[in-house]
Amino acid sequence: MFKTIVHRLLLWMELQNVRYYMAKMHVGKRVAIKRGLRARKPVNITIGDDVSIGCNVILQAHAPIYIGDFTKIAPGVIIVTASHDTSKRDFERTRTTSPVKIGSNCWIGTGAIVLPGVTIGDGTIVGAGSVVTKDLPPEMVCVGVPARPLKPRPKS
Repeated sequence: MFKTIVHRLLLWMELQNVRYYMAKMHVGKRVAIKRGLRARKPVNITIGDDVSIGCNVILQAHAPIYIGDFTKIAPGVIIVTASHDTSKRDFERTRTTSPVKIGSNCWIGTGAIVLPGVTIGDGTIVGAGSVVTKDLPPEMVCVGVPARPLKPRPKS
């Protein structure tokens, strides 16, 4: 019985956490966000209509993050907009930020990492575990570390 009460309390707290983030973000219609979302600076996040975000996703939005309509983001995805200038000696004072744009009708696979300044074209699929370091073209299946276009998406 005690385990059940604690479990329900933790689930309720996670739901409140997601509601808090959704209140701060610009969220479209029919958006589904699973538990475990972590968002840094949620006011910089814009989510389109009919978007699905899996559990334990991290959105670090020191610069804007835009997620297009009908996009699916699988569990464990990390999207970051800040880094450090590696040409400088003092990392604390050299943070650089760049926005991330994910197009409409995309699918970001489980555990993928999207780095600052990246644009993912409309209809692109990013494979599980891929690291997106540069812009990806529309309507492509992209995989790897770093993520590279593998083949075009089927037309039907």
